[in-house]
Amino acid sequence: MERAAGAVAICLVLAVAPVRATDPCDVTFGPVAQERLGGSPLTWDLPTVGKWRVSRREAGGRIREGCGLGVVEAPLSAVRDVIDASADFDEFMPRILESEVEPVSPGIYLNRQVLDMPFPVEDRRYTVRVETGAVETGAGTGWQARWTYVEGSGNVRESSGSWTLIPLDAERTVVVYRLLTDPGGRLPAWIVDFTAPRALRRVLAAVRERVLGRK
Repeated sequence: MERAAGAVAICLVLAVAPVRATDPCDVTFGPVAQERLGGSPLTWDLPTVGKWRVSRREAGGRIREGCGLGVVEAPLSAVRDVIDASADFDEFMPRILESEVEPVSPGIYLNRQVLDMPFPVEDRRYTVRVETGAVETGAGTGWQARWTYVEGSGNVRESSGSWTLIPLDAERTVVVYRLLTDPGGRLPAWIVDFTAPRALRRVLAAVRERVLGRK
């Protein structure tokens, strides 16, 4: 009788144990996702629509990697159209003075950017190689643009990251924005890390405003 009661108690505990929410910022997406989001979108740890959650992680260098997460109330295709138009970034992205694109092959291009930096820091110039394409998320086919710094192309130490778009439903898209950027120069690492969360939120908000403005 005692064993039976114990078994029932264990079953009840298991039955009410909360499902651990999946944070998309904890998933590394590549051309084929090495790790996939588990469960349904209802079990994901997502911020409220229109809000952004930003986190920072050690990346093995002097600057930590940032990850911004949010939901844009538009189809994936609409969000993708804005992010994949890098040549237009100087029209709405914070601090981008110039943005030029040079196609390399289908889905791959070079993006040269000039960033407006606050005085007395010199403006930053650099080129990144961008690769775009579909990515399997485990929650339906998503889309990703990932980039790496072209060594010797500018006056920054590092610039790499990715945009990953995941369809939440027909009219909402999960946006995962990763960024590891080291502007170099005399800027201390602590200043870059201190200002990064606000910068990530400004970029995400600019993308959302651009997407919704086109609807």
